[in-house]
Amino acid sequence: MTIAYYIASPTWGGGEQYVYNLARTVKKDYGITPIFLFPGNSDPTMVSRFEEVGACPTFRYTGKIWRFSPWAGKQLARILDQYKVDILHLNSRQSYFLGAWAKKATKKPLRLIVSQHLVRQAKNTCLWRWAYKQIDTLICTSECVQRHYLYGLPATAFKNVVLVHNSVPMTQSEMPATPPTTPPTIFYHGRICREKGVFELVKSLEQIQDLSFRLVLAGGVDKHDQKAWDDVLQTSPIRERIECLGFRTDIKQLIPQFTIGVIPTIVPEAGGPLALLENMALGLPTVSSDNGSQPEFIRDGKTGILCPPGDIEAWSNALRLLLTNPEKAAQMATQAHNDFYREFSYEQFIGKMIQIYQTK
Repeated sequence: MTIAYYIASPTWGGGEQYVYNLARTVKKDYGITPIFLFPGNSDPTMVSRFEEVGACPTFRYTGKIWRFSPWAGKQLARILDQYKVDILHLNSRQSYFLGAWAKKATKKPLRLIVSQHLVRQAKNTCLWRWAYKQIDTLICTSECVQRHYLYGLPATAFKNVVLVHNSVPMTQSEMPATPPTTPPTIFYHGRICREKGVFELVKSLEQIQDLSFRLVLAGGVDKHDQKAWDDVLQTSPIRERIECLGFRTDIKQLIPQFTIGVIPTIVPEAGGPLALLENMALGLPTVSSDNGSQPEFIRDGKTGILCPPGDIEAWSNALRLLLTNPEKAAQMATQAHNDFYREFSYEQFIGKMIQIYQTK
């Protein structure tokens, strides 16, 4: 079986990590051949990572003008035929029409599968409903996604809708040994930008600067927020406590070194933040925004703490609680670790995905 994954974004993000993890696993454990279709303007570093897993042909018709084009769909079909693709798996609705036209134009039967990661309502025009009919299976990555995306659509809009919660590839083991850190360390990993709430996180920590702590961030800074972030690093009263590691690929090795994880996102995290799942699997107690799908994964007060996004007072209180109560933080860490392997393990995730791939 050959599966083509269309990578709509030119830069690395959670959706790309989702595809990378999935493709590596189905290739290694199930003998499935993955290929990756990239926009012509994709980050070469990102492409090179995927090239370690499978072929990465370039599909150059990537601007908005081509998203609805039958002609562009035929060009995509040529690539799919060249690689004898059985399944085209999309992870962005901006590619729906390309996938639909390509399915119509391929020489061999092609199954079209879509994973929906974002909290937004599906469009409900005749043209979009035609595209939905070409999709064999819609995968909703959380109950939050399913509830919002399908709202207002007729029940028959999609042939098949499946709920498959996000996960991350971790092997179950005893709780990793967490060395005591002095001072305690708060860890954020993800894009550094306004929509991820990093600026509000810093403001929350400024409210508890009477406590001892460090803030460590792993991730690249969005270009449009670089100047604002540079200003924070120069002017914040806690600037000496902030350490930026840049983009890292060794997150699993880093997490056990820290005391508290944070998911301060302002925009709803629809499909289950991969950073949150990594924290849970490795036993890092997490303070998270309560928008999006996070309440499906965190049991507030038991496996983490949920706070309204951007609420400086609520965030500072939650962080103060965990910084001053290490026993409580340790209890949350253990419960989160157990919850992950009981309900959200990668083995369960892959089992569901393989069943979808193998269903004719």
